[in-house]
Amino acid sequence: MTKYVLLIFGILIATALAADCPSPPPYYGYKFLNPELLDYDSELYPFYAAFSAEYQDTRLLAENIRERDNLQEWYDRYCEEVEIDDVRGLLYGNTINELKRVMDLSANEKASARDLPGKLRSNSFARHLVDYRCREVAQYLLYAKRVEPYVVRQKKTFATQSGAKVEMEAFIDEGLDFFKNTESHYVRLRYAYQLLRLAHYLREYDYFLELHAYLMPKISADPSILYDWIESHRAGVLQSLGNYPESAYAFSRVFERCASCRESAHRSFKIRSDEEWAATSLLCANDHERAMLHVLRAQDRRANLVQEMEEIFRLDADSRALEPLLMRELLELERDLLGLDFNPKKARNERYHNRPRAEAGKRLIELQAFINTVVDAGTAARPDLWLFARGTVEMLGGDYYYADITYAQLRQRTDNDSLLAQLDIFQEVADLLALDYVDDAVELHYYELLKDSDLRARYPYLTPMVNDKLEVVYNQRGQRGKAALLRYGVDAIAKNPQISMLNELMGMTDSLNGNAFDRGLLADRIGKNPVADLHHLTGLYYLQRGQWEIALEYFLRIPAARRNDYGTYVPFVKQFRDKVNYTPDPAATRYNKVDLLERLLALEDDARRTANDTLAARNYFNIGLAHYNMSYFSFNWKFADAFRSSTSAARAAKARTPDAVFTHPSAPLGNLENFTMDRARYYFERAVTRAPTREAAAEALYYAAKTERNDHYATGRPGGERPFSYFRRLRADYADTKYYNYVIEECKTFAWFIARE
Repeated sequence: MTKYVLLIFGILIATALAADCPSPPPYYGYKFLNPELLDYDSELYPFYAAFSAEYQDTRLLAENIRERDNLQEWYDRYCEEVEIDDVRGLLYGNTINELKRVMDLSANEKASARDLPGKLRSNSFARHLVDYRCREVAQYLLYAKRVEPYVVRQKKTFATQSGAKVEMEAFIDEGLDFFKNTESHYVRLRYAYQLLRLAHYLREYDYFLELHAYLMPKISADPSILYDWIESHRAGVLQSLGNYPESAYAFSRVFERCASCRESAHRSFKIRSDEEWAATSLLCANDHERAMLHVLRAQDRRANLVQEMEEIFRLDADSRALEPLLMRELLELERDLLGLDFNPKKARNERYHNRPRAEAGKRLIELQAFINTVVDAGTAARPDLWLFARGTVEMLGGDYYYADITYAQLRQRTDNDSLLAQLDIFQEVADLLALDYVDDAVELHYYELLKDSDLRARYPYLTPMVNDKLEVVYNQRGQRGKAALLRYGVDAIAKNPQISMLNELMGMTDSLNGNAFDRGLLADRIGKNPVADLHHLTGLYYLQRGQWEIALEYFLRIPAARRNDYGTYVPFVKQFRDKVNYTPDPAATRYNKVDLLERLLALEDDARRTANDTLAARNYFNIGLAHYNMSYFSFNWKFADAFRSSTSAARAAKARTPDAVFTHPSAPLGNLENFTMDRARYYFERAVTRAPTREAAAEALYYAAKTERNDHYATGRPGGERPFSYFRRLRADYADTKYYNYVIEECKTFAWFIARE
């Protein structure tokens, strides 16, 4: 396999996606539905807060829509000769001084755009207002800018308004004078809007209605978004006065007609009882308007969405408002049910995200029945979208056979590129969900599929979903090693190596039997030298079980030039007080794993053969010291362990049943810790037996006492008393040695033991 293909595989198989692909958010469900299937520019498209997480288009934010529509209307009414950005520059921001200058010049018959200050001279809107003597417009813009602090919604709006009653009432009086003296009906409409919202924010609700009745008949400026902006305020006033039916009806009309008011109409729509609902329905002119009431009620997250959709369909069968409701429910059910059987985060999602919802299965059945009704009726505005929805709920419900049939029907009849793209990915998803076996052909299919970087970028959940599903199928087939390697990588296996997994992975290295998927998986998850790395892990497995001779056999299979890559160690350093983070003298002799095991075997062989007690005792002590230093409790722990957790010994001691494998966030397959002190204690005992001097024997006994202490720390049951058998021997037989006095001076535990005894 070429280096290029290996690099591709490294990108495609990793669960953590490459930086150029969007990363999945913290919620681990699988998402492939694209809300852009809907027509977001449709005049009938309602605002849905539920889409905010799925469709990050800032153009759909209410404040941005409001600004866009306002600027477009000014442009269409007066200023097709100017740049719309120049309109924005004069209307938005702190421009009160600029507007004062524009107003003064527009009222001066002798002035021209050349008299504008430098900053404004390049603004085509300001130039237009001055050159065409648009005094009424300039006067209104200045008035609106002065009113703005009192009518723009801010965090402390109402607190500000309650303390500014006098100023706001003065602005109303001033605005009424301007209104009466303005000839342009459109500018009158603009003044009416400012006056009415001042009255609304003053909470002068009765006065608002009087003002509304006085102003609106004197204006003829339709069409304009301002009529709906004003109507939205009137609906709010009616609600404040307790007229909920008329208020709800008004909000429903604004909701349908005005994109920039949809969010506020949706949030303000309120019907408190069945009686108010009936009264609101009577205000509707036709079934279409009654259907819109159900559209609004469906926005409540607690609504029975399918029931509302059924009512909308009954009243207005070709309503486009059904489409976003359909998409909203499909998105929810996708989060609930897609890949639920094999999602590794299922338990976490149930606990923290309430996924799947308790009623998800029931909602799926209800939605499926409704979709079938719409499809069979043939009255939907976009029948292809509903046929796609039918196939999707069939897939989510596990009916993969019928989903395939539905998707095939849709593919034959649609030429919509967005739908075809959704069909392509959902066909892959459906096939993956139905997968119950894996052979070379299946693996190569996903290998080729995930090589497509554009596809991975569009669907960031595709790679984790493939990995999660393949892991489940591998486990079902007994391929636990391959499943673990795919899901977690070699580091997780190394922290708790299992011989069955290692043998399975070694079988994958056979170039005659393996395929491109296997070779790529090994290269990506293990590295460029998977055979040597697996030999090392197998040696590690036997090392952790005390079978050092077998471990050496596997380490010897690693090429000599690479053996140092697996660490070098300084095991023959004595530490009276153990320091796991100890750094030995750089001049000390270092050994790789092969050299060290061969050295230890040679030391033992020499000790057994020799009649020289000094040599034998020294060799046995050094062998015991090496075993001790290569355990969990000392600085060479990496010799037999891939990972060390500082809490493992305490957790082991508290456990009711002994175990050396522990859970850990970075060890999903468990972390096996090398606590065993048996071999170290055995060789320290042999050192005592062959010790040529009492000082040497005392030292060996103290190190044996350390192994006894560590055994208690790691395997002592709750409430168990620490054993002191070696301390007793040291006190009973070696109290006359210098080393005994050294231990009393340096070891507080031994001093305490002597005092207690």
